[in-house]
Amino acid sequence: MLDIISEKLIEHGAQWRALSIDGCTYVVFAMPYKQTKQPDEGYAFIDSYYVTSNRTYFLKKELAALLEAAGFSVVECKYSYKHLAAATGLGVRLRTTLVANESFGTRMALEVIGVEGVYAQEISTVQLYENVPIADICEKCTVCRRLCPQGCITDEGFDPNRCTRRAQDNCFFEDERAAKAAGVNLWGCDICQRYCPFNSHLEQRELTESEKELFRLDTLFAAFSAGKKGCEPYRDILGGNYLRPSRLLALTLNAMANSPHPERYLDCAKQAEAHADERVRKAAERLKQACKNK
Repeated sequence: MLDIISEKLIEHGAQWRALSIDGCTYVVFAMPYKQTKQPDEGYAFIDSYYVTSNRTYFLKKELAALLEAAGFSVVECKYSYKHLAAATGLGVRLRTTLVANESFGTRMALEVIGVEGVYAQEISTVQLYENVPIADICEKCTVCRRLCPQGCITDEGFDPNRCTRRAQDNCFFEDERAAKAAGVNLWGCDICQRYCPFNSHLEQRELTESEKELFRLDTLFAAFSAGKKGCEPYRDILGGNYLRPSRLLALTLNAMANSPHPERYLDCAKQAEAHADERVRKAAERLKQACKNK
């Protein structure tokens, strides 16, 4: 069973580990990715994680089909992927709740496939969740705490409710400070990872030509204004999130307001000010205010 999984994952450049709990074996695997550099003026930031997460999900489906064809019973994983990664030694947990791998740093997408039967070292559920240590370096390093724009990383731990990513998912910024702190991040934030010592050995990449076109603020506005049909080019980039045109439109307007020259997008604000979705109308109003303040 593990040979089938190993061959396919090595082919995709992934790393994996396995353990067994309550009669089932869970293989947790990590797919690496290279993050883009911070965007130039006129572009939004979309985290490259989501492309890899999408690919990783479909790789899991492919693995499941191979295992079932070989006579194994595939089961859904009900355990935390991050705890499984830490318990197997695939990575170490960080104060941000992320997991860092020696080779990939935090630049990886985790996925788990489960199979009935014991094919690896057995542990209990208590062992999986009890006394999971934070990496030693996190006890001394304060980089993410100092740089987080929303202040969601503290000595007490990580507050997901204050994270830019949570605000993007809800399309709600509690105040002007939080909205401004999101910068031109359309989907994802990445600041805590960009400056994390675990990622210091990793290179960042330039946007591809196709990404440059898709990530332009005015291109994003036009696409999301066209509804789900306009969002189609972003399916592989955003995963299932591409089916949220109004939410993405509001976030694009917010990024425009935070750009160095929001006045360049005043026409976009005027087009969106009568939108049916209140979130879009509020974002358009914020953009108009940013134009006045310039």
